[in-house]
Amino acid sequence: MSILVRCAAIIIQNRSLLLVRKPDSPLFMLPGDQPAAGEDHLSCLRRELYETLRGEIQTFRPFGLFFSRDAQGSLTIENHVYQVGLSGQPALDINILAMAWVNHRQPPCEIPIGPVYRDNVMPLLYQQELID
Repeated sequence: MSILVRCAAIIIQNRSLLLVRKPDSPLFMLPGDQPAAGEDHLSCLRRELYETLRGEIQTFRPFGLFFSRDAQGSLTIENHVYQVGLSGQPALDINILAMAWVNHRQPPCEIPIGPVYRDNVMPLLYQQELID
């Protein structure tokens, strides 16, 4: 079984979580990407958040490690999730089809969200009173 490492950013504004949808996916997910060869997690997120949201990281702290499977069930995804503060407002780039701010008052079921984020990350954020 192959393992894919992915770094993902929790970005919260006004007690809502930013999710993005890339053109090759029907699901919304946390912004992030796979680290390039030799790239550490912070460098990966700095690159990806600048390329996709035109944001620069101001704060960065580990949030958790979450495992999921790809749609075909043949690949394990190791999601390294970090809470990130960005400078300025996130702006859509050509690599992002859509973005949405979600919380429990705007239920995640209204948009298709990757299961690892919907079932693991969002409930923890709510329990920690970081999102409504």
